[in-house]
Amino acid sequence: MPWPQQRRLLGTKVQRLDGADKSTGRAKYSYDINRPRQCHARILRCPHAHARIKSIDTTVAERTPGFKSIHMVAKPGDELYFAGAELLGIAADTEEHAEDALRAIRVEYEPLPHHVKEAEALRSKGSTVGGGAEAANVTPAGDYSTDNFEQNAYRDAAAVHEAEYGVAIISHQCLETHGLVAQWDEKQENLTVWASTQAVPNTAQQLAQYFKIPATRVKCITHYMGGGFGSKFGPDIQGQIAAELAKKAAQPVKLMLDRAEEVTVGGMRPSAYGKVKIAANKEGLIQAFEVDCYGSPGVGRGATVNFNLLPYVYVNVPHIKRKHQAVRLNLQTARAMRAPGHPQNCLLTEQAIDDLAAKLNVNPIQMRLRNLPPNDQDAIKNAPTTYLALRHTIYTQQIDLVRKMSDWDRKWHPPGQGNGPIKTGLGIALHTWGGSGRGPNPTKITIGADGSVLCQSSTQDLGTAQRTVAAIIVAEILGLDPKDIMVEVGESQHGPSTPSGGSTTCPGTSPAILKAAENARDAFFAAIAPRMNVEVADLEIAPGHVVNKKANQRIPWRQACARLGMNPVQATGDWPTNAQLQQNKELRDLWTTRLSNQGVGGVQIAEVRVDTETGVVRCTNVWAVQDVGLVVNKLGCESQAAGGVVMGVNYALYEECIYDKNSGRLVNPDMEFYKLAGIRDMPQIHVHMMDMPERGVIGIGEPPTISTAAAVGNAIFNAIGVRVPFAPFTPERVLAALARPQGGAR
Repeated sequence: MPWPQQRRLLGTKVQRLDGADKSTGRAKYSYDINRPRQCHARILRCPHAHARIKSIDTTVAERTPGFKSIHMVAKPGDELYFAGAELLGIAADTEEHAEDALRAIRVEYEPLPHHVKEAEALRSKGSTVGGGAEAANVTPAGDYSTDNFEQNAYRDAAAVHEAEYGVAIISHQCLETHGLVAQWDEKQENLTVWASTQAVPNTAQQLAQYFKIPATRVKCITHYMGGGFGSKFGPDIQGQIAAELAKKAAQPVKLMLDRAEEVTVGGMRPSAYGKVKIAANKEGLIQAFEVDCYGSPGVGRGATVNFNLLPYVYVNVPHIKRKHQAVRLNLQTARAMRAPGHPQNCLLTEQAIDDLAAKLNVNPIQMRLRNLPPNDQDAIKNAPTTYLALRHTIYTQQIDLVRKMSDWDRKWHPPGQGNGPIKTGLGIALHTWGGSGRGPNPTKITIGADGSVLCQSSTQDLGTAQRTVAAIIVAEILGLDPKDIMVEVGESQHGPSTPSGGSTTCPGTSPAILKAAENARDAFFAAIAPRMNVEVADLEIAPGHVVNKKANQRIPWRQACARLGMNPVQATGDWPTNAQLQQNKELRDLWTTRLSNQGVGGVQIAEVRVDTETGVVRCTNVWAVQDVGLVVNKLGCESQAAGGVVMGVNYALYEECIYDKNSGRLVNPDMEFYKLAGIRDMPQIHVHMMDMPERGVIGIGEPPTISTAAAVGNAIFNAIGVRVPFAPFTPERVLAALARPQGGAR
């Protein structure tokens, strides 16, 4: 069955079911968990950006009051590649005693050369990041060129623009830091962890693999968690350390990172810098896009940003040339962060397009309308509800909507126009994201004789109102209100589930919940029909009632459930297996294009006020139009979109990890000097969700955060008439741009 055509709850605004628990403190996060006889643990970290361990002496630490256990991660002779790398973990009976024991450890290091700045590493020919002599700091990461680029790219171009753009490394800065509480049973055979994780069953499985024990002996619990944004897909090394210490101490151990550790080792989004050259013909059609770019994955080996996406949304540009280098630095390894790679690509593309539009004297909205990718003809024939089949249509509708919402035609002006020191401006940017979901996501629903309904799944709720999503779907099928549904999530014993990453949770779980709800309804009818002397086909659901069509009788839900007697009804639902989807086209089409789908578009316009005397930028309004397929909870989707904009404004104006060149250490690992916007710094956020039920459910978490920073950057350009090339767009950078000769080159 596809989604109900007549929707009673789906697509409406439903308050999150756990709102009261969170606002009153009843909700317990991993950081709130305290077990009987619990110990506290700390990690000893390397203070050097690159060093070799000469010796480690823990004898005094092991004699300190309250000491319980120690677990070594590194040993003498090992090389460590960033400031913050783990040496060992230590547990004591109190937090203070754990700190005392940590201070009693003596380590002798041999400092080695390091690089924490991209510019330095680009000039270096050696390696400071490990992996052997061949592992240089700078490595090619994917060059590409269309045929005959040099001969054809700029021929007969009406305008050519060339400039540098970029954005710095930022931290995930999760409000609840990484970590967990670990407890073994008395026989030291079964492990339970209360973890702040985006992947509950995966975290349990990874710990089982680490300790080489059956997966059934590890249980992970995550009832609530305070932010992950792509950085919490397993126990991580601190989780392994906590479990090791708990086993050695034969007592529960709590190990949650402090704020400095969270910023230093909890995850970071890669930087992205590039020289872009872009050209258009006299009709305003982009004919060439050339980019020489680089970014840093820290000490990791990844290619950082997927620059293969450039020129981002505008895939129909005929002449493209890309050069991409990964710059490895002595910093923590990059982790996926909400829409990994897309915000950087959006910045590099959308700012260049606005600068080119200014050279052509073309309104930025018209520039984008002229260059939207067409609807793909093959997709129209074979998959008409997919993003490829609808992208031109979706973007055209969204631009028209956001243009009216923002009053663009009245407010927009040529770049730099206006009198006085306070300048206002508007900027626009487009984005896309996949957002598909798959299984397994088994869901169990129990209907009791008292009318209660319980929905159970091991999936996690990251604060995205997943509990409410589940309740809405079950209530829709059973004719109840969402508050009538009890939802249990975040416990690995409920079975497998997919991690919450890539905006996959809602599209991955919703079809499984729908299937489970339908199976529960059918099993319920099968159980009560004989007791009502009717056929199953004679029964149907109405709001709050079971309808006996044969007798034209409406029976209140609880009275109907009472006919179950002592035997509750249980039913499960889940995705078909991958083999089933591959072998059955009709089944595949149902689950991947009608129940769920992938690929969304979004458009945002930002409004800013720039004080040209101080350089201070205030983002005053953001209008966000977002496609998300079938909207399950409109209120939840709007909240996700607004949250994405909040992160995007921070990315544009405030956030940056700053590393000291000489020591190689992060100098702002806190919430004082690592800048984040407060409530008064936030703009008014206006969200419009495009409800497209024919497309099925698609993820909402990532896309709304992608284009905000680019839109803010373009709004600043529109306000002051000069480009501030590098984000965050701080007062210093704004003033520097204004001070360039002739007010800066467009």
